[in-house]
Amino acid sequence: MSQEKVDRRKEYKKNHKQILAREKRKAKIAKAIWYLCLVCIIGGVGFSFYQKLNPAPEDNTNTFYSLIATDSYGILDPSLPE
Repeated sequence: MSQEKVDRRKEYKKNHKQILAREKRKAKIAKAIWYLCLVCIIGGVGFSFYQKLNPAPEDNTNTFYSLIATDSYGILDPSLPE
């Protein structure tokens, strides 16, 4: 073996624990990110199905306007006689 290979091998042996710890940390972070993405995708699909099955009620403003227009008793807009 060349001297360069021997030096690399010695350096690897010397820092073996730190190298393995770094690799494990990177693997854990990658796994956590993967699970987070998976949860977001499943949550988005579930929320989409929920919205399709239970649509939001529409505002019925026509009823309100018809109440105002036919308010002949002064309930919605009372005015005091002077």
